[in-house]
Amino acid sequence: MSKTAAAPPLLSQAHAALERHAVDEAQGILISLVVAESRNEEAWLLLARTFDDLERRMECMQRARQSNPNSATIALAIQELKAQISNSAFGQPLPATETASISTPNENFSKSSASDADPELAQIFLDAAAILAQATIMTTEPLRTRVVGAELVRLLERAQQYDAILARRWASSAGRAALVKHEKALTQLLINMPQQDPQISYLREQRQRALDLFK
Repeated sequence: MSKTAAAPPLLSQAHAALERHAVDEAQGILISLVVAESRNEEAWLLLARTFDDLERRMECMQRARQSNPNSATIALAIQELKAQISNSAFGQPLPATETASISTPNENFSKSSASDADPELAQIFLDAAAILAQATIMTTEPLRTRVVGAELVRLLERAQQYDAILARRWASSAGRAALVKHEKALTQLLINMPQQDPQISYLREQRQRALDLFK
């Protein structure tokens, strides 16, 4: 009776799955592998390729760098990924109309804890936020301030996910003037808007989110 051939190693299975464009299958294999071998550099690098979400890719790349901190290849890949995250952080152009929904709070969004803090990733969002903060300060029209300020708040909330202390410190210092201007623009819009307007509750929510960042 012949013996059943042994299954190929998990890494080989993952490579084969990716060659078949079976990304979900490869991702499942690689997740199992990094759980068992948390310092498997190649597995982390391969796992990064299976995610469309750039932040998830960054997390995988940083875990690979922990396994091989002297790798110039990983360092370069991380720098390129940082640029992609920074560029995508601004999102798609937003319509500057009262009926447009600018951003909504994420119920699953949580501030970073000591175990999942990532100051390097938080700084990427803060660097992007600094550009929006300057744009917010330079605007002269309340509605435009609201639009740009809402994006600033969104970036700060994302930075807060990775390092709450770093994000709050920035919001209370370098970003404070822009956040205050955004909050004042929202207050002005609320004062001038009919109380039955359906946007009232949404604008109040936006204003509170800005206040929560720098108060």
